[in-house]
Amino acid sequence: MIINITTGRIVKSLEAFKGSKPIYSGEGILIVRGVCRDKNFDNYDSIRNYLADKLKENGFEVCDELDIISFVDRINEKLGENSAYPDNFGFEVLKKSFESMGCECDYIVGKKGELMVGISMWYDKNTKSPKFVEVVCC
Repeated sequence: MIINITTGRIVKSLEAFKGSKPIYSGEGILIVRGVCRDKNFDNYDSIRNYLADKLKENGFEVCDELDIISFVDRINEKLGENSAYPDNFGFEVLKKSFESMGCECDYIVGKKGELMVGISMWYDKNTKSPKFVEVVCC
């Protein structure tokens, strides 16, 4: 239940709750995708800084590289045999793939106690919208 509440709060803080959809819900993990409508986004110089502030606003600390590996391991454990989630280097490969298609893209991982959350955002570089977001909480 705490995962649902936490994910909902983060999605709301991104002003992405309206129209958001869970793309995976399982024991101990929730993945939600939506569209960020936060007008304050334009006040930030990067996606990463914006997402870091959203993590902190929700009581999370930004993770280091070792925590990201732990996060990916946890996701794969929760998804089980059907796991297709990338390793920590897969995040960077996926980011470069989005960028090669003309998107601005970044992600961040945070931790609060035993709870971990990853937030990614991507959008077309030319139109700068819609700003898609995905929140993974486990």
